[in-house]
Amino acid sequence: MIATLSGRLRRKLEDRVVVECGGLGYEVFLPPIALRQIERVAAGPGEKGSELELVIYYHATRDQPRPVLIGFTSDLDKEFFEKLITVKDIGPMVAARALALPVGELAAAIARQDEKFLRGLPGVGPQKAKNMVAQLQNKVAKFALAREGAPAEPIAAAAAPVDADGLRELVWEIMVKQLGHRPSEASQLITDALRRRPTIMSPEELFDEIYRGQKA
Repeated sequence: MIATLSGRLRRKLEDRVVVECGGLGYEVFLPPIALRQIERVAAGPGEKGSELELVIYYHATRDQPRPVLIGFTSDLDKEFFEKLITVKDIGPMVAARALALPVGELAAAIARQDEKFLRGLPGVGPQKAKNMVAQLQNKVAKFALAREGAPAEPIAAAAAPVDADGLRELVWEIMVKQLGHRPSEASQLITDALRRRPTIMSPEELFDEIYRGQKA
C-alpha cells in the first residue's frame, strides 16, 4: 500500500502528474483542487523537476485490478475525500473529480443542504447531490471550518470522551494547526460554542456547534 509519495515532479498532464521516487516514476491522478495547488511547482527532467510530496489514496478492486493512485496536497483533503466515497454511488474517481473547490466550501454546502450548489460539481448530478446531503450532513462540520491554505498536517484522531479542558485543547489544536484558524479566533469560537451548549461532551459535537454559530 502506498500512503505518501515524495520525489521530483517529472511531468504534468491534464489531470495527473508523474512523480519520480527512487528511480521509479509514479503516475498520480490529482483532483482539480490539487492541480491548482501545484500550479507553480515546476516539472522537468533531472534537477529541473521540483520536489513534491503527495498524500496518496491507493485504489484497486477485483473489477479494476490496475491500481490507481489519487494524490492530495494535505491530509485534510484526503480525509474529506474518504468521507465522500462512503456516499452511495460515489466512487473514488467521481469523488476525486468532484473536488473542484476548497474542502471548506464543499463541506459548508453539504452542511447547509445546498443541493443546487453540489449539482454544479463535476460528475455530481441531482441524485448524487441528494445522497451527499443525506449521508454527510452531520459529519462535515470540522471540514466546513477549514480555511483555504491551511497547513498540510495530519488530522489528529479525536478521542472521546475527554474532560472539558482536554476537549478545548484538542479542538483548539485541530482548528489552529490543521484548519488554518488564528489562535485567538479559535479560542473565541470554542468559548462561544461552549457557552451556548455547556453539555457538549465530544469533539464532533463541539465542531458542529462552532459551525452552527458561524452560520448564525
